[in-house]
Amino acid sequence: MASAPYAKDGKWYIDKDPEDKRYYVADVTNDLTDSATTAASVQCVVAGVAVLEGPTIQGTKIVVKLGGFDTAPNASNFCTFRVTCANSEQFDRTIYFNRVDN
Repeated sequence: MASAPYAKDGKWYIDKDPEDKRYYVADVTNDLTDSATTAASVQCVVAGVAVLEGPTIQGTKIVVKLGGFDTAPNASNFCTFRVTCANSEQFDRTIYFNRVDN
């Protein structure tokens, strides 16, 4: 079962088993509403995890399927959604992954 995101030390985390291959969703509604724009494109910048599908824009949500997990000591495992808006603004939203073994 997927965990809910939680804040820790000023960052957002999700618990992830190294063997998990699942879809993750970033809700960028507030960012787009604040700028009165829409998402035009998105890229994923990852470390420790692999992009298996996507990313795709679905309205105000960004969806990507991720797998893998770098289990090396002090490895950083994250996915940053780099969103470019229709008005040319750009912003990043990052989710970090915390290892759990299910």
